[in-house]
Amino acid sequence: MARLTTNLILTGLVALLAACGAAPVAQVTPTPAPTIVADRAGWPARFRIGLFGGDDPNAVLRTAEPFRALLEARLGIPVEIQTGASYSAVIEAMRAGRVDAMEIGPFAYVLAVQEAGAEALAVAVYPQNEADPVYDPAAPSFYYSVYVTRKGSGINRLEDLRGASFAFVDPASTSGHLAPRAGLIKAGINPDTEMRTVFAGSHPTAVLAVWNGRTQAAATFEANLYRLQREGQVEFCGFPDQLSSVVRTDEEIRAVFESCPEGRLAILGFTDPIPNAPFAVNSQLPASFKAAMTSLLLEVKEHPDLVAGLRSWYDLPPPALNLPSVDSYYNPLREIARLLNLDLQELAR
Repeated sequence: MARLTTNLILTGLVALLAACGAAPVAQVTPTPAPTIVADRAGWPARFRIGLFGGDDPNAVLRTAEPFRALLEARLGIPVEIQTGASYSAVIEAMRAGRVDAMEIGPFAYVLAVQEAGAEALAVAVYPQNEADPVYDPAAPSFYYSVYVTRKGSGINRLEDLRGASFAFVDPASTSGHLAPRAGLIKAGINPDTEMRTVFAGSHPTAVLAVWNGRTQAAATFEANLYRLQREGQVEFCGFPDQLSSVVRTDEEIRAVFESCPEGRLAILGFTDPIPNAPFAVNSQLPASFKAAMTSLLLEVKEHPDLVAGLRSWYDLPPPALNLPSVDSYYNPLREIARLLNLDLQELAR
């Protein structure tokens, strides 16, 4: 089994890349501390944040309202949140000066750096156990895509995917297409000529294609499997701790696969770790403002109600990586883009 080493994230992230779902609405707005006192020279008169609206922009705005209120109270200036119909729309809004900050997908962020002068301040972190969205200092700021099959399908190792039917998610999906495609290529498998691939359209649909026998295997982000199992849509042989985004050895992966009863879904292998989405601002904002915003982003984890509503908080990349900037955390995505000869502008549409 070929597994792309997790040492990339633990010792340098030199070779790799939200799946995102609608978050429930936070019901309680945390009581903010006093306004930040700082050198305010050059600060914007108001701070505008752009978010991808997804299928329900109003739900995105409602979910983000407690976060907006906290920023407004602590920064001492009006804070507005706008939604865009696509990642490209949010990037264009920053390029045109209509927003000062954004939180979009990892690959879209890489494009925003070159097209709109975006600068990452912190990385979103999600609870490993989605059923219990509380701050966990051990939760990683990265996640995994996995290759999944139904035990008994004839696919027992990654190399068995040659000639197999396989469901990717969407051409622009990081964990549902780009990262697993890069992983297959690095493992010596050409998805275009050695596999029969389809795009399922969504992460749940890709997994259900395997569960219902329409394809022999699929790619999805790891937490999606645990979610579908909790919802009773599939039977899945997860790891005993039921956690995603945990570093697993090849031996651990193989042991779970071998012990999995036939008929259940099982993981064949993992991709490289994929950095979570960043919170980014216009790089031209004053250093004092960026420092204040970074401090506030790192403060989110101190508000349990806010964490529960957003189902996330923010952190800096692992100190062990000794990165020169938060932006450097996303260099693995730039490597994937080069490997796959990607047009990032097309991906962000």
